Amino acid sequence: TPFESPYSGETGDMFERQMDRLGLEGKDRESFLTNMSKFSDDTRMMESDDNPLAVNIPQEGKEATSARGAYQFTRDSVDTGKQRMRNLGYSDDYLSGVSDDPTEWDPEQADAMFLSNIIAAPGSDEYLRGIGAGDKGKYGAREAYYKYHHTAPDEATTKRAQDYFL
Repeated sequence: TPFESPYSGETGDMFERQMDRLGLEGKDRESFLTNMSKFSDDTRMMESDDNPLAVNIPQEGKEATSARGAYQFTRDSVDTGKQRMRNLGYSDDYLSGVSDDPTEWDPEQADAMFLSNIIAAPGSDEYLRGIGAGDKGKYGAREAYYKYHHTAPDEATTKRAQDYFL
């Protein structure tokens, strides 16, 4: 059966350009898309149990943040993510439909924001190649999660990440 990409529309177009840029061909492209989809699924589960309405609730001894939505984007990271989407070729029409409130994103918008934020981050190419090849360790999903998404994990987050990214 022919491979059906998990991404369509502007996100599918963005991935086509990125796979060209990374020099991926044939089965490597299929693996890349499949593994990037798995990485985003795991991250949504890791961050919010895949709850698009999740909001950060203060924990004892921890300061609350503005993190919201399936990927727990903060207010400041939304602006950065939208700019990175623009840099990756998303149209102004598409971006105008992406709310500043992550709890209002549909699943495709949430994935587009999360993936674009990592793909356009400086220095992310070796991690993207690792994720795309199925590496969950040093240059793969777990380290990309720490470096480009949750940059200050506490002990509980680190333990939870080991369950999702190993």
